[in-house]
Amino acid sequence: MASTTKIANMYDLTLEEILGDHIHQGFYDLNITTKSNRKIAQFYLIEEALRFDNVSEDSVKKPKSIVDVGCRISGPTIYLAKKYGAKCIGIDISPYNVKRGIEISNAQGLGDNAMFQVGDALQLPFPNGKFDLVWSTECGIHLPNKTKFVSELECVVAPGATIILTNSCLRYLSNEESLKPDEEEFFLKSKSVLPERVSRTQYDYMFKSHLLRYCISFYLYTSISSDIMQIS
Repeated sequence: MASTTKIANMYDLTLEEILGDHIHQGFYDLNITTKSNRKIAQFYLIEEALRFDNVSEDSVKKPKSIVDVGCRISGPTIYLAKKYGAKCIGIDISPYNVKRGIEISNAQGLGDNAMFQVGDALQLPFPNGKFDLVWSTECGIHLPNKTKFVSELECVVAPGATIILTNSCLRYLSNEESLKPDEEEFFLKSKSVLPERVSRTQYDYMFKSHLLRYCISFYLYTSISSDIMQIS
């Protein structure tokens, strides 16, 4: 089983210096031949996810209450708070991440529009139906119980509102296929922080079991996909 202490301790100043405040994958359009730099690709990921799910920017319809589950050191939390002028709460298991999120947000003068707190994605400390938009970027890869994770996201989203989940997933394997030896070795070595391997299709089933309608998927690379879910 994954150790929450190990996961929390993964994120420190060294990782921030390498990746910046957006510690997540980027979106790379296979139809564009020119290479995007990492930072631009990370912004593209957020914008493409929002665009594919038709999250409104209309002053009346846009989300006003957002949660970023597994926020790391603030990247998407601050991005979404600025984009929509919304109240956005970032929650993360790492006290370091939360501390840096608060510092970065304060430095940008966001005040109450971007807030951060320590919390567990498998026990979200919010009332049911609180948020207009539930966002989670690569948090699920660390969690030992993906079904419980999906259930928690479903609980805190408002009726008719949107859940956007971007996550690294196993590529599709037919019954005759299996992981390559080097892939098995990778997962074995990273088991303490990447405890359960699931595919995009498995996530699809989890959301459907909660009466959520699967909307669309788009691919970051051949073996990594991001899924967007919305309540019917």
